[in-house]
Amino acid sequence: MKYLKNLLTAGMLLTNITIFADNPEPYLSVRNLLPTPYYVEDGYALLNLITTQDAATVVDVGSADGGFARYIAQQASSLPSLNKIYSISDWSADQSNKHPFQNFLSNVVQENTSSLIVPIRMSPLEAASALNIKADFIYVNSSQDVYKDILAWYPHLNNAGTIAGNNWNDSSVEMGVTKAAQDLDLNLQLTNNVWYFTK
Repeated sequence: MKYLKNLLTAGMLLTNITIFADNPEPYLSVRNLLPTPYYVEDGYALLNLITTQDAATVVDVGSADGGFARYIAQQASSLPSLNKIYSISDWSADQSNKHPFQNFLSNVVQENTSSLIVPIRMSPLEAASALNIKADFIYVNSSQDVYKDILAWYPHLNNAGTIAGNNWNDSSVEMGVTKAAQDLDLNLQLTNNVWYFTK
């Protein structure tokens, strides 16, 4: 009876762990959580820019829940050149989400996109300084300091690559993006609430 109880306990524990041999670390060892939805404002307009760019490498800078990376990975079937998405965030815990990094990894595994998304657990500015990533498309999340993030990540953009974001109707975003465009001598372009410029 005791053996059966121990066996059942072990089985219950195993059901809480996602085990997929094809998943790279850190996905391979993550405990499975209930899936959580994501929402990407202006996602369709941003996806159109990536499609036009025919981007192979995409960077998601500062999305707290990695929502942009998850959204683009789910559209991979319509993006034939796409082979890598870097999701960069420090995934800081707060009252609403005490395990944001585990949550993100678990979601990616359950969406079967772990082969595409590379999680980098650093602040956007730290990652820009530490990494030698080159990308065709860089998405800058507006919840960060947009001006600093654009300046830090612009050198990581391939020639003819695009750096973009949304929330243009936020005055702080408009000011930061406009100043960055002036400092980098770039032609700022707008599509409704989405801003972007090409190198």
